[in-house]
Amino acid sequence: MKKHLILMALFALSSFLFAQSNYNLVWSLHQMPFQPPQEVSEVATTKSGFDTDNDGKGEFISSYTDKDSNYVFMYEATGNDTYELVWFYKMPVAGATYIGIAVGDLDNNNKPEIVVAYPSYSDIIPLPPRLWVFEWNGVQGENKYGNYVQGISEPHMSYDFALTSAIDFRPYSMTIEDVDSDGHNEIIVGIRQGGRGREVLVLSVAGEVSGFGTIDIEYNLQGLSGGGLYNVTTGDLDGDGKREIYAFVWNMFSLYIIEATAPDTYELSDSLLTLYTTDYGALDAVRTADVNNDGIPEMYIAATEPDNTVFVISNISDVKNIEPADVKVLMNIPVTSGGKLRTLWIDDMDHDGKLSLMIAGETNGQIFDVEYKGSGDPTLATSWDVNVIWDIWTYSGFSPTATPTISPRLFYGTPCGDMDGDGKKEYIFVNYGTDFPVWSGDGYLWLLENQTLPSDVNEIALNPNDFYLGQNFPNPFNPSTVIKYQIPESGYVTLKVFDLLGKEVATLVNGEQELGMHTVNFDAKDLTSGVYIYQLSSGSKTLNNKMLLVK
Repeated sequence: MKKHLILMALFALSSFLFAQSNYNLVWSLHQMPFQPPQEVSEVATTKSGFDTDNDGKGEFISSYTDKDSNYVFMYEATGNDTYELVWFYKMPVAGATYIGIAVGDLDNNNKPEIVVAYPSYSDIIPLPPRLWVFEWNGVQGENKYGNYVQGISEPHMSYDFALTSAIDFRPYSMTIEDVDSDGHNEIIVGIRQGGRGREVLVLSVAGEVSGFGTIDIEYNLQGLSGGGLYNVTTGDLDGDGKREIYAFVWNMFSLYIIEATAPDTYELSDSLLTLYTTDYGALDAVRTADVNNDGIPEMYIAATEPDNTVFVISNISDVKNIEPADVKVLMNIPVTSGGKLRTLWIDDMDHDGKLSLMIAGETNGQIFDVEYKGSGDPTLATSWDVNVIWDIWTYSGFSPTATPTISPRLFYGTPCGDMDGDGKKEYIFVNYGTDFPVWSGDGYLWLLENQTLPSDVNEIALNPNDFYLGQNFPNPFNPSTVIKYQIPESGYVTLKVFDLLGKEVATLVNGEQELGMHTVNFDAKDLTSGVYIYQLSSGSKTLNNKMLLVK
């Protein structure tokens, strides 16, 4: 009876929070490409938030594995809330779950690449590659990546990770950025598990991807023990301008921090190992941000275990000196039926300047938007609002205790920006555990859209004599954003961008301008993730604003 009452109370809480959500389901995928209808789902990953062909239409990339034939595939917005398949690649070898995906510009030639990592048990000699790179052809509006042979996309590069024997090797987490600030992007890769244990590698490309480029290993940390390594992400927790790599092993809360101390130089700076008796891990769910804009970054961790704990680490002056006492419980998120937390990303989904922790649930069947209230200590739960923006039980009409019922696994989700250009931000997530025989309305991919439109500065009742600097949009952004400003009289104007150390990283405007409203595009493709200051100056007047680049 007590358990029944608890479930009823959690259902009531879920329904209340869901009712407060400003999200709508606008699109879903009910048929996987190249598979019979309503096959059991193996779609475990999706990445979004980019426009690789530079046509103003956003894209997302997903994949499926453990089938007879396995694919990675891209969908692009074709209109308001409509998406179509525009690119795919059939994996050439058998795999062992969970394809890794990243998008970025490895050779810094302004043509982004799709990078695919594929785990394999293969004992084939010679050893097959485990990573493939497809570069965009550079034609605006064409979703063509890789070499095309008889109309079929093939990779420009492949890589075997310099393996010397036929071992189990499972790359999964991947990020592309200039993590060591040497002017060249790297691929940061986490090896989930394999014959050498768990690993972190930093790879770079020498030469042109589509020419005679080669992949080199800049750093390799091997032999991490415990559970699976499902999280290798980046940030700058101590705010010293040196990026860090965070490897979170699913083993009683085990966090390794690797700092890029100089070009091509990396140091295992600290580790917090087996802090808890509960088996906490993280699945692409460790992120850093300065949520309250006080110049002090925080680290947020959505843990994997059933008590649904979100941790926070803050006020770190040097990552070399993190102590177990620095790890705080931010909150425990209530759920309708067991479950675990999965991916965590940070975004401002409703354009109000207050960042949210966007967290995917798993068997609880829920997606969470945990929004900072705009004031208060970000390490305290009272400074946050927890909103359930999707509840598959509510949507489907099934109860977790029904017979039969569904068994969702909302395994992986990411914010998308505004893919269809309607001003509203989207969030996409996968269901790794579809139940079509029980529920015909089930799906593999679901797209939620926040219905809040950004404030258009042209609609704000500004006095013509106002000196105005608007909040960039989108914010956070990757890699481009728009800045609007108004000057009350003609004159010499500068608009510059600085990092948190005061170093100028970009000059967007530097010259005479007419009075009135102006719009400037800022492309930060060559910068690393983090908070930046943009400063508008005209005559004796100066205004500053902050923006967040998240790659």
